[in-house]
Amino acid sequence: MAQTRNIFVAFELFRPERGDNRILDTIEAFGCVWARISKSVFYLHGELDAEYVGKKVWAAMNMDDKLVVIDSTKNDARWYNIKPEVSDFLMQNWHA
Repeated sequence: MAQTRNIFVAFELFRPERGDNRILDTIEAFGCVWARISKSVFYLHGELDAEYVGKKVWAAMNMDDKLVVIDSTKNDARWYNIKPEVSDFLMQNWHA
C-alpha cells in the first residue's frame, strides 16, 4: 500500500479569464480528498506524489502559467515555468 501524503498545489494563470476548470477537473480526477484553500491553492490528501501531481496538473495548464506542487509529507516539490533564478534558489536551499 502506498503512503498517504499531504500535497499542496499552487498556481498562477497567465490569462485567468480562461478559468481554471481544467485544473479543477484534473484535481477531481485524482480520486483523493481535497480542499480548495484559495482561488489558486489546493490541498490534496491521498496516495499521490509531487511528481505525478505536477505532471498531470501542468498538462492541464498553458505554457505561460506557473505551477508549484509541494509534497509536505516527503519534503519534495516540483515547479513549472518559474524564473530560472527562483528555480536555482529553490534547488540550492530546499534541503539545505
